[in-house]
Amino acid sequence: MKIDEFKRTEEKTTLNGKKTNMLLACFVLFIFPIILVAIGVVLGQYIGKSIGTSIQISRVLGGIIGLGLSIILIKVYDKWAVVDAKEEKIHWDDM
Repeated sequence: MKIDEFKRTEEKTTLNGKKTNMLLACFVLFIFPIILVAIGVVLGQYIGKSIGTSIQISRVLGGIIGLGLSIILIKVYDKWAVVDAKEEKIHWDDM
């Protein structure tokens, strides 16, 4: 029974045609939020200077907006990504 269930799930993942690249997944999960927060801080500083408000507050708000945007994009990526069933599973006990 287990083999039949595995084959059915394998067929479903290959029919979708989308496979998750682990390097891309790690980039989206760990590096992408840091980049978006940094961009938010820089844009917040630039906007704060141009409208004449406190630069520190503008940086903080820009960083928070960048973090929120990265969380939304990670959720969208998570729904888009499909785990590859053929990929070798690595367990902590094996290391």
